[in-house]
Amino acid sequence: MKRKSMTVGSRGALRSVALLATVGLVLAGCSSSDTASETEAEATATQSETTEAAAEEEVDTSPIKVGVLTDLTGAFGIVGQSNQAVAQFTIDEINANGGILGRPVELVIVDSASDPAVGAQVASKLVNEDQVDVVIGGVASNMREAIKDIIATRGNTPYIWPASYEGNECTPNVWNVGAVPNQQVDPVVNRLLAEGKKTFFLTGNDYLYPRSVLAQVRKVVEAGGGEVVGEEYVPLDITDTSTLVSKVLASNADVLFEIIVLPATAPFIQGVVDGGFEGEIVGTLFDEAINGIIGTQADGLLGIQDYFATIDDTFSRDKVAEFAAAYPDEAGLFSATFNAPAWYRGLYLWKTAVEAAGTTDAAEVEKTMDSASYDALIGGPASMVPGTRHAQLTMYLGQMNADGSVTIIESLGSVVPEQCG
Repeated sequence: MKRKSMTVGSRGALRSVALLATVGLVLAGCSSSDTASETEAEATATQSETTEAAAEEEVDTSPIKVGVLTDLTGAFGIVGQSNQAVAQFTIDEINANGGILGRPVELVIVDSASDPAVGAQVASKLVNEDQVDVVIGGVASNMREAIKDIIATRGNTPYIWPASYEGNECTPNVWNVGAVPNQQVDPVVNRLLAEGKKTFFLTGNDYLYPRSVLAQVRKVVEAGGGEVVGEEYVPLDITDTSTLVSKVLASNADVLFEIIVLPATAPFIQGVVDGGFEGEIVGTLFDEAINGIIGTQADGLLGIQDYFATIDDTFSRDKVAEFAAAYPDEAGLFSATFNAPAWYRGLYLWKTAVEAAGTTDAAEVEKTMDSASYDALIGGPASMVPGTRHAQLTMYLGQMNADGSVTIIESLGSVVPEQCG
């Protein structure tokens, strides 16, 4: 909502008051001093009342509404509950520091139930009934695809996509604040190539995200003189991974780059490790939140994320400790693969854009969000790269340990997204 300024009518009123005051002074030369004093006093009082009314009209203290759309139930319910907690934590923090544009921020939370059809219904409610100023949310990309037009295009409302994903989302009013393939893939593949690892086996489930990420892996491997010696995709519901394990072991690859999701994650990694695979095992979904399900076979896995609990950053450590104290049930879910840093990051980047625009008006925020940046963020500073609709993020290479912790191999600094340009 734009801050209201003094209207033309108000300025006209002030000019009229000034004219009346002048006329009063002229008439004073032909009247008694008492009459002149009374006329001046009346004019001054009228002018004061008009100015005060205009000042009151400028102040907007109504809440800014942030729509939170996430999967509180269904297959991704545990992720959605974490997301809701992070959103509430972040908005509580913003309100404690004066809100946005001096206005309080109010969350409007809806459950998309891990179902794109439900997501479309509640997205429409947020935009058309609740009339929120922004929407943040979604866990899986099929949810984003189901709701983005309702929110960003037809609804003309800014939409923040707070998750690492396959990339190529360039819709106006949509802002992506999670990592994209080149930010996760390029640093680790180039490092492995430099270490003499030349042969790569690629595998993932047969849907958009693994295929997009592994296409980027192939691109970087081949550009760096390496070779892809195998590439396999399996159904989402696969549980018997023995055939895939055999193919990986037979390849004798230097590197296995994998994106196998639940329920097959644990049996696949366990099978590869127990089968004697001697190469590096790398994935974009490895962090503290999921490597515990694999067991001791998680030891040595490499992951690249925009946040690990063990990064050397005092702000991140202290802020996550505050979150854990406020939301003990979700304390262990503040991780990159649960999108927690992206939710915190996205809300603060949008806050910065609104303050730069001086309004929540979508057209004005569209301009300022394009170059929004913020330093005090969990995981490190981030900035939107003009023309890309994506964020430049601080990335980290981590090695998983059998006890569920992560050893930071390298802080990779700020990595630019290759998107929408």
